Amino acid sequence: MAIETRVHNIWNNLIESASHATGSLLIWDTGSYEVLPRRKEAAETDDELSDNPSDADSRGNRTPSNTELVQAFRMHHIRLRLHGTRLPADYSIVLRLAAHDAHAGQPRKPEHKRRRRDPALARKLSTLHAESDSEGTSDALSASAADQLQAGQAALASEDDEDEEIRRNNAYPGAENSIGSIHQRHWFLTLDKENSGFRRVKDGSGVLRWERRGLPDGSLAGWDPFFVLGREVERSVVTGRTAADVMADEGVKAYAGRKMWRPVTE
Repeated sequence: MAIETRVHNIWNNLIESASHATGSLLIWDTGSYEVLPRRKEAAETDDELSDNPSDADSRGNRTPSNTELVQAFRMHHIRLRLHGTRLPADYSIVLRLAAHDAHAGQPRKPEHKRRRRDPALARKLSTLHAESDSEGTSDALSASAADQLQAGQAALASEDDEDEEIRRNNAYPGAENSIGSIHQRHWFLTLDKENSGFRRVKDGSGVLRWERRGLPDGSLAGWDPFFVLGREVERSVVTGRTAADVMADEGVKAYAGRKMWRPVTE
């Protein structure tokens, strides 16, 4: 499954960062992509395919990949071949939006929002609340605590206002949602086995299974199984850092990650 997120600025995807709200961002691979046509289009006529984003235009020039991707996104069916440095050759995937999830409006604001905040800030605000409410403190201390508490609450209110704007537009500040992205729509994500170099055959008992396809030169397409071992093991392809290194470099301490997540290695 792939979950639609906010529209980001380009720089959000070019840096490695960390925070209590988002966890760590690590660049595992880099490369380019290729938008592949939908299989059923092969049987259609040239006239039927004239508006297809994967076809050449009247001058014989291929539509730019980003334009193809936007059009495929709006059709709710995306077939991609990823050309990375760590992914095997011809690694291809299919993303498909279920009909029941193809709504056009942004989701409603949740009644209760779970928010991850810096525990140090939370402790400070809690302490200021206690100081401002306790009896027997000096007027100067109470005034100072009140000023700091007011500043902290104003910062949180400003953050909430920004969150509301982001929620309404489904885009982070500085970015524009020009493609009609809807927050947290669920897309089915599957490996495109045929375009990845595999073929389906029957074994001796008549059961269908996938195997690597043979090539004319005698070699095999596809690849042997490989595993992505999770944030504790994997390193950035750009900086060589682990997720823990990124957290430490950004000064994030006592981060509580999601439980029960583990790499699939079976």
